[in-house]
Amino acid sequence: MRTVYRRLRLFLGPVRLAFLGACSMNSSEIVHGPNLRQAALITVVGYLLGFGVPFVSFYVLPKIFVVNSAAQTSQNILANQGLFVAAIFAMLLNFIGDVLAAWGLYVLLRPVNSSISMLAAWFRVVYATIGIAALLNLVTAYGLLTRPDYLMVFGRGQLDAQVQLAVDSFNFQFAFGLTVFGVYVVILGLLVIKSGYIPTWLGVVLVIDGAGWIIMEAGPYLLPQVNLGFLIVTSFGELLLLAWLIGWGTRLKEPNQDATAPPGSSDTA
Repeated sequence: MRTVYRRLRLFLGPVRLAFLGACSMNSSEIVHGPNLRQAALITVVGYLLGFGVPFVSFYVLPKIFVVNSAAQTSQNILANQGLFVAAIFAMLLNFIGDVLAAWGLYVLLRPVNSSISMLAAWFRVVYATIGIAALLNLVTAYGLLTRPDYLMVFGRGQLDAQVQLAVDSFNFQFAFGLTVFGVYVVILGLLVIKSGYIPTWLGVVLVIDGAGWIIMEAGPYLLPQVNLGFLIVTSFGELLLLAWLIGWGTRLKEPNQDATAPPGSSDTA
């Protein structure tokens, strides 16, 4: 027993010292997170990582995907393999950028209400997770078409059907994930309105933006007979936010917490 005790002391000794050292750190030794200017810059980088999405959404996908012809969709993917792979990685970069933007905007709006700001960030991370899960369908479609074994197993007709199903699954899942994104943008807009150091009008625009995404993407399930495509005009709120972050956000000063939030609305945990 003594031998076991000695060995435990030798093993746990460094852990105990590290714990005591951490507890004895003074405030000057604690590493703090980004300030508001750095948070704005992080957010800008996150948004810029998603600038390939319009190219993918309005050029690559319409060029490759044919809704009523699985065979034509497969042929288009095989004829444009490089473009298809570029689209996959552009979307992946976009979702990575979403995580960066969620972090940056959490820090940027933490002085308003750290709990609600964290909730908003989690909504964006959940949206990015749904997006990556949807993107894996395109990875599956590419794998089905580029490995000859699948053609031997399924035959041409069934293989084309599998590819079309994967492509449609991406479209459905990604569109549904935008409802979560809409909830995030609404919460983000409310925090901006309360911030006091970001223009109130920008918060209002973001709330309208988020509501538009929610209604437009949930509409096919709740109001299948109604065409809500016109609501796309409300979806440019984040572009205005990006412009403001580039022009003014990177020059932000740390706000006076007492002046920007009512008592009890913000915590420093």
